[in-house]
Amino acid sequence: MTSHVANVVGGMAQVELLIQAQTVVLARPDRPDSTLAGLPRCSPTFVGREPELRQVLTALDPVAPESVVRSVVVAGLAGIGKTELMLQAAHQALQQDGSFPGGVVYVNMRGYDGKRRISPKRALGQLLRALGLPVERIPARLEERALVYRSALAQWAAVGRRILVVLDDVPAQVEVRHLLPGDRATAVLMSSRDSLADVDAMLLTLTDLSSEAGVRLLRDALHVARGDDRRVEEEAAEAARLVHLCAGHPLALRIVASLLIDVPSRPLKDLREDLENSPSRLGRLSREEHAVRAAFDVSYSKLSAEEARLFRLLFLTPTLDFSTDAAAQLAGESPEKTKQTLLALARRHLIEARDSFGRWQQHDLVRLYSGTRLAESGEDWGANLNRLHLWFYELGVGASAALRGSRDPSAEATKHFAVRAAARRWLEDERSSLVAAVLRAHDVGDHWYCTVLALAIHSYLADARQLKGAVAVLEAGIASARVDGESPLDEAALLSSLGVVLSFMRKLGKSLRAHSQAVEICRKVQDPDALASALNNLGLTLHERRQFTKAVAAHTEAEQLYRGDGNLHGSALALANLGETFTAMERVADAESALRRAVKIFRQLDDEHGYTRALGSLAVTVRKRGDTEGAVKLHRRALRAGKDLVPPHQTATELLNLASSLFSAGDLRAAQSALNEARAIFQALRDRRGEAFVHGNMALVRQRRGQWDKAIRTHTRACELLIEIGDDHSLAAEFGNLAQALHQEGRHTEAREYLELAAALYEHNRDADSGRRAVGRAGQIVRLHGAVIEPMGLPPGEH
Repeated sequence: MTSHVANVVGGMAQVELLIQAQTVVLARPDRPDSTLAGLPRCSPTFVGREPELRQVLTALDPVAPESVVRSVVVAGLAGIGKTELMLQAAHQALQQDGSFPGGVVYVNMRGYDGKRRISPKRALGQLLRALGLPVERIPARLEERALVYRSALAQWAAVGRRILVVLDDVPAQVEVRHLLPGDRATAVLMSSRDSLADVDAMLLTLTDLSSEAGVRLLRDALHVARGDDRRVEEEAAEAARLVHLCAGHPLALRIVASLLIDVPSRPLKDLREDLENSPSRLGRLSREEHAVRAAFDVSYSKLSAEEARLFRLLFLTPTLDFSTDAAAQLAGESPEKTKQTLLALARRHLIEARDSFGRWQQHDLVRLYSGTRLAESGEDWGANLNRLHLWFYELGVGASAALRGSRDPSAEATKHFAVRAAARRWLEDERSSLVAAVLRAHDVGDHWYCTVLALAIHSYLADARQLKGAVAVLEAGIASARVDGESPLDEAALLSSLGVVLSFMRKLGKSLRAHSQAVEICRKVQDPDALASALNNLGLTLHERRQFTKAVAAHTEAEQLYRGDGNLHGSALALANLGETFTAMERVADAESALRRAVKIFRQLDDEHGYTRALGSLAVTVRKRGDTEGAVKLHRRALRAGKDLVPPHQTATELLNLASSLFSAGDLRAAQSALNEARAIFQALRDRRGEAFVHGNMALVRQRRGQWDKAIRTHTRACELLIEIGDDHSLAAEFGNLAQALHQEGRHTEAREYLELAAALYEHNRDADSGRRAVGRAGQIVRLHGAVIEPMGLPPGEH
């Protein structure tokens, strides 16, 4: 027969629980010991975390639904503000009537401090004392302490004295389950540098503060210390730059604020210059016991040798954003093995996973830290960087070729990108890295690599309308080609491409100079194919400058050179450009002849990209000679043929031109639908010129429907966009169409004024015929108030 064993703890109200099949009787004191349960003070300068704070308070609310998780883990990089958010939430929750009448118990576990770290057993001892148990009555074993702790919390909740448990700086390795309540009523807040994904809790991962929130933090900190300190308000631009240099990191920003408070006369500009000019920004971000580097050191010390090596090498990625495959090239390991190491770094918040799995991001200050660690390691990392650069080059060439429809079975396109969609996706994902790699190669003097990578990727950037990036890449490539000096034709090719991009940006003078330099180099080298390419691109800018005769001469010479050199593809390109110039000159028969020849050659070469473009240009010419039905059919053929192949900008332009033909055919509903599709693409590409054409064309549709007031507003928006980008000739046409709508509304004086403005712009752009027509229409308004005026300028989509 077994005997009954009873362990009596305390001497007041009792609750029974089982420990190893024996009975322990727990006595609950009147209230927790406030001297052991007090929360640390929270900061009066709390900004930028309002949404997260609301989420935590919702979880802590006692009237929240049963489905709401009562445990919250606040995780993130060292110094990112985890503890502050947790303390703010705890203080606010305690102030709410009825939320936590039993108070709070708090333990700072110092999980990343090797000397002062608190074990779960010791933490439970502190928590039990905070709950009112005498030291001599606290069990010795960890599991027994956990059982008593959970029972005590449940008992407090059962008698209406719900308690909030706050655990600060919890390490990943500790068995957190021993510290969690067993009942659903008791709430727990935890902070950790690790994600603690094995805990059943709501996880909030904090990132850097926004620029606005960072400036507010600086301002509030200075105001708290010195109420009359208005340096942040007076140097607003410098404050924003300081936030940028701190990358929105709260600890770094608080250190900056302290450095400013130390010396009230110190301008923000002086501190900003110190941070910018310092060889070690992290070294400057320190003040007495607070230092950003020290916070990162603790996290770094927890890494395995393999994790620490990859963390250091990540400094060599061209940008903060990188892929698993790029990291694998740096590490010299398989993507699968590298992924596991990256996941370990992400759990410690030394990197963050992006929304698209397989891509990662480093905080700017963490990147500086990894660079410091790499320099201190003394590692020879040249081979790692060369491997990454070679990978960028090979895949950049392959992806660009795939998008252009390469049929060469030996090309990198076939090796890496059997599907064009995969090529486009890779280029989109790596775009920033590719641009940064070109610029960095030039800066460090690797001029050969800078040149060849620029040649490989600039076409994609131009097609994707990433024009600023394209210009940066091309200018760096040109500068490196000149330093290298071994291939003047590379310099000419990059100059010619720069001219095309500058033309897209409406910088026609600079475009013409770049093309002229390219042509001059090619004539000196006496390379017919290169000269033909340079002349063909020169003709495009001459066309945009409305120097049509010179454009025809350039395209004609290019076509002859291509044909003489046996380059059918180049011949078709020149013919297509020649046909578009003939169309602008109203030489419809010549245009149709050249474009049909181009279409035929592209089809023979199985070049879908060139074929769709030439087919769309032919459709515009067919409409010009009055065959709107035939034009619509050709436009639809071009869109079908180019589906999932041509760049989005070309698709949007084709939709714009289809709308023009549908407008001419009187199908306004279909025209409006095509314009809506085109607008969505142009807006996604942030192409304001294309968006302006869409607005102008939509306004013409509204004019045809007699919606004059709506047409005026839409024309006005088109004018605003054209003014922004400096396209004066298109603006003149838009002024003319706006004048038509104003005239129909009876606003005759305004209509006349816009026609006069249009005439002046036409004259400036050397389009005398259009200028005379605008002047004539203005005179007609003066003579015949109310007379119907024929719409002038471009029909929908034609440009």
